[in-house]
Amino acid sequence: MKLLFSIISFSYLFSALFMFIGIVVKSQKLQLSAKFLFIVSFIENLIYFFYRWHKAGHIPVTDAFTSFVFFALCIALFQVILIKKSKAFIVLFSSLLISFTLFGLSIAGFSENIEPLIPALKSNWLAIHVITSFLAYAAFSINFLIGVYILYTSKFKSDYIVGSIFFGALLSGLFTSIIRYFLSYNILITGILAFLLAFTILIYFHKSTKNVSKDTLIKPVYIGFPLLTTGIITGSIWAKYAWGGYWSWDPKEIWSLITWIVYLIYIHYNIKGKNIRFLSYLALVGFISIMITYLGVNFIMPGLHSYASK
Repeated sequence: MKLLFSIISFSYLFSALFMFIGIVVKSQKLQLSAKFLFIVSFIENLIYFFYRWHKAGHIPVTDAFTSFVFFALCIALFQVILIKKSKAFIVLFSSLLISFTLFGLSIAGFSENIEPLIPALKSNWLAIHVITSFLAYAAFSINFLIGVYILYTSKFKSDYIVGSIFFGALLSGLFTSIIRYFLSYNILITGILAFLLAFTILIYFHKSTKNVSKDTLIKPVYIGFPLLTTGIITGSIWAKYAWGGYWSWDPKEIWSLITWIVYLIYIHYNIKGKNIRFLSYLALVGFISIMITYLGVNFIMPGLHSYASK
């Protein structure tokens, strides 16, 4: 199982590498090969997921390790569905985000062991609540990647500096994880150096462009918002059976509500006709809210959902 996980991680990484080279040399064949490899990586990821499901006897999303794997799978699912229409850069950055997630997971030290479910998780609501929530996270993540790309390729200096910071963080996280995967260098020092290098390169090679439509940016939000709404509703119903109440103001619940409000505001401003630049910045705010909801409340704020940090 560890071998398959490593194969998956490197498959996504090579998909990103082939796509990057294809974009640089303007080769449609290489870009097509990268998309094909991305689909193969998704299939590998899916096989790994269902294998763990079979071994565990329940959907494997009940701990930190399996939730990250499922998060990567959900991002890949959206890209596979839209692979023919997806622009090369969207597939590239999705591959990078997935690779960062999987390589980071491989060195994070989370247990890969299959553990029995705790009583609160033994519910038929588990699958629908978790699946809809993570699909929403994945859709919003794609919105975030497109938003950062729009800012990075903007003609405004403040925009491409912000875009470079976010993409630099993503690239430095990936490079640091890969280096740490093979070598025992200090993670903090390596991460800082990798970020400074990535940020400098991104600023140097910046080039403004207008090849992204507003519809491309907005579409993932309109997919993710009803999924997040469904996740919150089913989670509330599940909470009633598990803990005796629909809402307990647990940190996870509070931040889920905050995230829902952020994307409601996002949709509101889109209807009001706000420009693509404003919506791209709002995509960053939404993604930060997601990361707090997904990671922050599990690892920093103890609560009813703290089991997911194990």
